[in-house]
Amino acid sequence: MKKIMLLFAFLILTIHLPGQDYKAIDAHSKSVKYSKDLAKLTNRLIAPYQDEESKVRAIFVWIATNIEYDHKKLNKMKQSGFQKTRFEGSKEEIKLQRLAQIQGFIEETLDDKKGVCQDFSFLFQAMCIHAGIECAFVTGVGKTKPTLIGHPNIQAKHAWNAVKINNKWALMDVTWSTGMGEKVDFGKGFFNIEPKIMIMSHFPDDTEWQLLDSVYSKTTFANLPYLYPGFIKYDVSEISPFDGRVHKKDNIGLKIKLPDGAKLTITKNKKNMDVPVSFDGEKYRFDLSSKSLSGNIDVCIKSSDGYVEPLYGLSVVTK
Repeated sequence: MKKIMLLFAFLILTIHLPGQDYKAIDAHSKSVKYSKDLAKLTNRLIAPYQDEESKVRAIFVWIATNIEYDHKKLNKMKQSGFQKTRFEGSKEEIKLQRLAQIQGFIEETLDDKKGVCQDFSFLFQAMCIHAGIECAFVTGVGKTKPTLIGHPNIQAKHAWNAVKINNKWALMDVTWSTGMGEKVDFGKGFFNIEPKIMIMSHFPDDTEWQLLDSVYSKTTFANLPYLYPGFIKYDVSEISPFDGRVHKKDNIGLKIKLPDGAKLTITKNKKNMDVPVSFDGEKYRFDLSSKSLSGNIDVCIKSSDGYVEPLYGLSVVTK
């Protein structure tokens, strides 16, 4: 799991989404001292703000900054088979027992300053609700490595959130925005992610939380390109085809605003494949037919200093 999560560990200092600059909010959030008192902590985080987006951002960044990922707990959960607690009694009694269990998860997370995805998501939900903001706990699976492209039987169970901001649901994943316990900061990247980008890596058990006009099946989800953090960092858009399984004669394209001195490249096993790239004034395009390719490849950005960072992964099929 740790090796897999290394794929997600990279640096984004601040993600700038349309209509909002989060630098001041992030600075405030990081200045709020650690506290085990959920109510006081939430109140201090949201005190400077009136709008819901700023409040949610402050909560999100505080959790991502102060709570660490607990790999030991994950391993214990794997050994137990991710079994759910069975409650007994009337509907009301079961509801109270479940709420008490969730409260226990939240208290443990704040006490230990660490947790797994369900703990991050429960804490985020509780703090949003305390701030008067509707928030849902979402469960499903995550596509955690490019070799899962084309394999619908994904077993990587995961939890994240949907938050209602200005009467519109937004998707958030605090856990994947922490670096998953690695030394390099993931960069708070999964904040208010567009549903069409989120579905590349997150498949909810309840398809309502796809927040898409047309529901994706698990097979369609499995066949989508693999989402690397660089995809979000460099604001990649309009992939063509929007499919993780491409053919060796295909022409693939993407929209991206390249930084000065940067260029695009395709790699296989981190080795440059020298696939020609062109720009038509709107999209960058690769002609896969120019090279003999098969299996997993990555579309990457190469910075002016030579650093290569993957944007998204594909699987080249030969039949």
